[in-house]
Amino acid sequence: MKRLLVVLDFDGLLVDSYALIRAAFADFDLDVGDAQRFRNRRKFLKYLGGGREILPNLVHVALPRKRRIRAALTAHYRASGRVFEPFVSYINAMIGAPQVHVGIVSRNFTFEPGATIRHVLRASGIAERDLDFVVPLSVGSGKDEVLAAMACPRYHVSLLAGDEIADYRAALVGGYTPLIASYGFDAEARLRKRGEVPPGALFDSPTALARRLWQLSALYLPDDTAPLPRAGLAA
Repeated sequence: MKRLLVVLDFDGLLVDSYALIRAAFADFDLDVGDAQRFRNRRKFLKYLGGGREILPNLVHVALPRKRRIRAALTAHYRASGRVFEPFVSYINAMIGAPQVHVGIVSRNFTFEPGATIRHVLRASGIAERDLDFVVPLSVGSGKDEVLAAMACPRYHVSLLAGDEIADYRAALVGGYTPLIASYGFDAEARLRKRGEVPPGALFDSPTALARRLWQLSALYLPDDTAPLPRAGLAA
């Protein structure tokens, strides 16, 4: 019987999406700016750039290049996208645990995002074929409805790991325990000031967030599975 539900974001949380986006846009002489400035922008401005980049980028994006940019982004994800190492053993342990229901709900801007996400997971050494679900969200849609539909009394604990203000709010509405990466799409200052995310729900590195996931999941892991990976994250 499944007793633990773990819902993971993908972009920003599990993979360094900024590096992949910047590389894809650079193929077309577009500049998204440095990482910190990228992370402090409102969502719809992230890809257009800040004050120094936005006007030149608008000129280029206005051309019929959107499909080519998206194709380039897809190629970069599938060639170079990799899950941060601390999450690999955790996800595989959750996949193998009989009491855990684990998967990904995320918005990804590549072509065939579900296939892209699975490709990156597989290339990272994750047993993606045995994941319980991979749900790619369409542009403009939120996680609220999906998370609400997944909520079920059989789960003793429901965890949501994400990296944006919207993830935190969706977790609260759905009754999930939120774990929010401050190294992802939204910077820590933005998460704390505009999102009112408490310090205890923020994690500044993949290692710190993965460690907390292990702690919250330990009760639902087989005795011979949990100790070794958790010990590896103890430093």
